[in-house]
Amino acid sequence: MKKITAHSITWIDVQKPKQKDLDELKERFNFHPFIVQQFLPPIHRPKVEEYPNQLFIVLHFPIINQRQGRTKLVELDLIITPTTLITSHANKIPDLETFFNDCQFQEHHQNQYFKSSGHLLFNLLDWLIDSRLPILDEIGEKIERIENKVFQGKEKEMLTKIAMVKKSLIDFHRAIKPQLSILKILDKKSTRLFSLETKPLSQEVLGSIIRVWNLLENHRELINSIEQTNNSLLSYKLNDIMKFLTVVSFITLPLNIIVGFFGMNVFSNTPLVRESPYAWASILVFMFMATIIMIIYFKKKKWL
Repeated sequence: MKKITAHSITWIDVQKPKQKDLDELKERFNFHPFIVQQFLPPIHRPKVEEYPNQLFIVLHFPIINQRQGRTKLVELDLIITPTTLITSHANKIPDLETFFNDCQFQEHHQNQYFKSSGHLLFNLLDWLIDSRLPILDEIGEKIERIENKVFQGKEKEMLTKIAMVKKSLIDFHRAIKPQLSILKILDKKSTRLFSLETKPLSQEVLGSIIRVWNLLENHRELINSIEQTNNSLLSYKLNDIMKFLTVVSFITLPLNIIVGFFGMNVFSNTPLVRESPYAWASILVFMFMATIIMIIYFKKKKWL
């Protein structure tokens, strides 16, 4: 449990909260019973709930797993009182840690953000939301590389890459879409809950989440278009291969019939076939002519 106090405003950050942390905070701040019930167990949907002198907010933020190169959703619980901001998260949130350290060691940040608990809340949310943009930029670079590879003839290799990017965008979408409605509700309540001075900050937070949402939608549309193009190219190549194999099968079909026909033992009793020195050559020419005729026919039908 880490704490910063400046200008009579306190920020308490709890990572991997345990029952003893809850007991300590409950005794100090007299949490509402509903907040106590929801403080420790994971909550899978964002929410904002208002209680007397207390505001409880649950948000989810996409975090990139650097080892696997995939995104995961991290829950962040916020409890706001008139003089205190409490943040709780079971997993590490690097951008929150950076913001906390800046506030802890830089007086400028304390003067700017610790004017009230509302100022601290909205500045923190704006920082966390804006920090999603570099992640989306990185996904955008992946999409650009995939697009280049698709048009270089590597459609098959890109199937897995496309699926991984779509999985990351799905995780983003799962977090941002409900979060957008929660922040709209918070914006409407900001003046009543905090002060008129926090209204521009809440609108800035709302503008940040809308920018993230628009960029997310652009990436989703782009990767869906690339996937359709990739599938079309794969289908064309597959159809071309099937067409080639079908033509080859039809060309060799009469040859197999000729070979089977003249391979019957009945021709061993036919003097014309058995004694003629040109029989083998005649059959070979006949097979060659049949092949030429089939190729000319397919060319005329534009199947080749």
